[in-house]
Amino acid sequence: MGRASTILLAGLALLLGTAGCSLCGSGRHAESTCRAHEAEPELPEVARTSLEPDLLALASTLQPAEPPVDPQPPSSYRSLSPAQCQCLAAKHAPAADAFDRQRQRLQEQRENAHCLCEDRKSEKQRAFQEGMLLYSSLEIRNDFAGKALEWYYQIAGAEAKADLLDTSLGRARDTLARVEDLKKQGIRLPAPVEEYQRQIISLQLQQAQNQLTIEQLNSKLRQALAFDPGSAWRFWPDAGAPLGTESIPDVAAAVQIGLSQRPQLLLLRHMIANLDKDTIAPARSFLSSISPILGMSSPAKGCKVLILLAKLTHVQPGLEEEAESIRAQLIDYLKERERIVAAEVREAVYEVRARRELTILARETAGRWQDRIKDLEKQRGQGMPVFGELTSAYMEWYKARGEVVNEFLGWKIAALKVKQAQGILPAECGYTDHSLCAASP
Repeated sequence: MGRASTILLAGLALLLGTAGCSLCGSGRHAESTCRAHEAEPELPEVARTSLEPDLLALASTLQPAEPPVDPQPPSSYRSLSPAQCQCLAAKHAPAADAFDRQRQRLQEQRENAHCLCEDRKSEKQRAFQEGMLLYSSLEIRNDFAGKALEWYYQIAGAEAKADLLDTSLGRARDTLARVEDLKKQGIRLPAPVEEYQRQIISLQLQQAQNQLTIEQLNSKLRQALAFDPGSAWRFWPDAGAPLGTESIPDVAAAVQIGLSQRPQLLLLRHMIANLDKDTIAPARSFLSSISPILGMSSPAKGCKVLILLAKLTHVQPGLEEEAESIRAQLIDYLKERERIVAAEVREAVYEVRARRELTILARETAGRWQDRIKDLEKQRGQGMPVFGELTSAYMEWYKARGEVVNEFLGWKIAALKVKQAQGILPAECGYTDHSLCAASP
């Protein structure tokens, strides 16, 4: 923002701050005098009474909400594999495309430049910028692919939850019908009818919310993969397809992959290795994007006559010192990012291991509820009154199965986060830095 714009904004702020009392004069005293002369609104005086009976009367007028109608499933689904999701998201990352188009223009300029017109400085600046654009593009594609895959597995979880809610709702309705029949026969009920009715309404509300979640996730994913966000069809995921990082035996090796392949680290190493007085301007701009203070250039040194002469002859003293200062800042930032990347990879690997164990434990819990149901079904076949226990056991079994699904998909998402932290998702789809190596002068 220029100095003129800053002054304009400051002037607007001053005008807004003083407009309320502009007719009363200027200055702090005039403002306080203006407020003092403002007329207070007149409110009628009343005696204190009790509000509680009135609020109870109002609350009694509220009618129960109508039970939600069971949502209708969409008319069609489209199959999508994890690899397709990953690569379509990497391909259609908007900001990355913009960076690649700019890099392509720089390459074309270099290819079309004539020897007499192109100096060494411009050539170095162009190569330096091409590297910055390439690695920035790869980092964005990595982020987009990771987000899309996470939505993908969340859709799988929501679709599985829809199945369990349908099953639970069917069981609850059958139970309610049987309870109402027992009530008509005058038989003692295991629980009040209203409890079973509330259970059905609760399941219907969960079902409606889950369908909304499915639609929202599908809309996000359609947009990320460049499909029409308003389409009526939904994705059908293949959650069982392996990602290849579900089992990481060596944490140190996984961290090393991240440190050697994460695009944001490659970007910083490229800048550090190729920084000199000719490429200082884009490096300074990059530091400004991190913090405006870091991007400030060093003050000019020397007498005014020499500084003016340097500008006229395009010779700027002190650039070597500033380049070294910027290099030191980039090295410090690289070390910080390396620590962060290593921590991200390490945490994702540990989560993969933990989610694996949690999935196994959840599966065992579901198995125990299934065994309990088999035992209760056997007792019911022998004429024992286990209707209430059996209904509760079925509901707990459905919940336990839901936990198995949640932990399993959490395991898959953790495996994906390992790759995302390592920065290898774009490379698996063909987006690498080989084009930069081939284009380097």
